[in-house]
Amino acid sequence: MGPWAAPVAAVASTLLLAPVSGPPGAAPVALSASFVLKTIDSQGTETVSGAVSFIPGGDVCVAVKVPRLQEMHLTPRELVIYYPDRDLAFIAQVGPQQAPPMFDALAAGMVDPGSTLPTQSKLLERKRVGASLQTRWRVLDGEGKVLGEMRAVETREGASSVEITEPSGKPQRRFTFGDRVRVGARSVPRTIVADYFAAGGARQREEQWSLDGVTRLDPRRAAPPDCARLRPQTKVQALSW
Repeated sequence: MGPWAAPVAAVASTLLLAPVSGPPGAAPVALSASFVLKTIDSQGTETVSGAVSFIPGGDVCVAVKVPRLQEMHLTPRELVIYYPDRDLAFIAQVGPQQAPPMFDALAAGMVDPGSTLPTQSKLLERKRVGASLQTRWRVLDGEGKVLGEMRAVETREGASSVEITEPSGKPQRRFTFGDRVRVGARSVPRTIVADYFAAGGARQREEQWSLDGVTRLDPRRAAPPDCARLRPQTKVQALSW
């Protein structure tokens, strides 16, 4: 994970791994949706589809149906990836700044971009352009070191784009959000294009998310019983990223 690991992970941890009360003024996330995720990189194109559920209290459950059955269970403490057909599980320990990368695009579309930055960060520019609000932030760590900048474009419905750059100005991550649906107090983008770049600005991969059937869950609901539920005989291996 690069120099932007903490700010980007904070996006996901603020939204997905927070306690039920959530950050001040934010409603807990309680929704489910079916998804199609297309990933494009130098190896080609891979398409994955399934369902995702966000459970207040810190659980995220993903059931991949195509191309291969797979279940993922993210909690504030660990990530479990389970293959039912092999009865094999990979388990990784996570912390407040270690949200798995695949969740950052989803999380970034449902929060105020500025709220995800370290408190030392400075607002450099804020202006209205038509119906949009454009902001530019200098991102600083706890010791005042410049990590880069974040540029965001927002409308009444939520963010339409967020770009994270290196101190040199080269892009690191860029999120573009499409049409939205209101789920309780949350505005959820139904389409997301996420571009990820290597040091120096070379594009590494592009993720194209499409959500359908976005519905609100009962906040009191527990994690789905089939969410990476391991058996005593399940083979378990440690995982890191």
